[in-house]
Amino acid sequence: MRASSSLPAIRVSIVIPLHRPTPAFRACLAACLELDHGDFEVLVVSDRPADLPGDPRVVPVLTGLAGDSSPAEKRDAALPRATGDAIAYLDDDAEPARDWLRVAEAAFADPAVAALGGPGVTPPGGGWRQRVGGAVYESALGSGPLRYRFTPAPARTVDDYPAYNLIVRTEAVRRAGGWASTFYGGEDTRFCEGLARIGVPVHYLPKLVVRHHRRPVFRAHMRQVGNVGRHRGHFVRKHPETSRRLVYFAPVAALVAAPALLAAALARLGPGGRAAALGALYAGLAAASPAGGRRERLAFPLALAAHHAAYGGSFVLGLLTREMDR
Repeated sequence: MRASSSLPAIRVSIVIPLHRPTPAFRACLAACLELDHGDFEVLVVSDRPADLPGDPRVVPVLTGLAGDSSPAEKRDAALPRATGDAIAYLDDDAEPARDWLRVAEAAFADPAVAALGGPGVTPPGGGWRQRVGGAVYESALGSGPLRYRFTPAPARTVDDYPAYNLIVRTEAVRRAGGWASTFYGGEDTRFCEGLARIGVPVHYLPKLVVRHHRRPVFRAHMRQVGNVGRHRGHFVRKHPETSRRLVYFAPVAALVAAPALLAAALARLGPGGRAAALGALYAGLAAASPAGGRRERLAFPLALAAHHAAYGGSFVLGLLTREMDR
């Protein structure tokens, strides 16, 4: 069913780089097959054969590579097989909203628009530890000016956007040179640099929504954030075009300054005053949690501190890494 007969017809190739066939991936694929759009295919790209439904819209693609290839390599393997006018990139743990492609189709009615991005929100349900991780991403304290990536915010154009929800005209993907890297994290930044070189900004649309499964706090969340921080730090050094920005240094500054400022403030107080101040600080941070459950609020300040520590420490490590590929 088309969104409107007045809109130009557009065929979309959805590309999902599959790491392992988890329940989150099966939910992702099921949501794709429920999309309210009449002309799309789903290319599931993996290094080894996967058990996929027999729906003719689902196209298995093998990379032909040994071991675990990177998401960028998988997306490049899909490009020759894609038959769509646009390629919609999804992570294998992201579920698109039913009107996802209709929103994209309406935006692509403007021929000047060649790339779209939208928020990856925390799915309803799930465990409380996933909800805490989502709350960190969705809060201004966790993501600062980048929180629009995780919760709907006003429309804008950007030059760097995550690939869990990124839709690009196929012609622009080819002109940008594809993904052309083996980075296992940060590959979307390198791809968006290619789009910027050919003059293609990413149009962020708050209604272009996917539900992006969160890693549970603390260990899995910190491992994911640490990987992001390490790649960003490396890119500041080696690929600075869109990475050498103050926003990416902020967690490092907070990691150094916050404990020192807190210690200096507490040193002025007596033992009772210190306990009261720490309690008030913790309660204030807990109240700032977007996740409303009592357990989620209690865990939020600790998760926030762990989040910034993992990112900041890994960012510094990335700055010191001379070469990094996978």
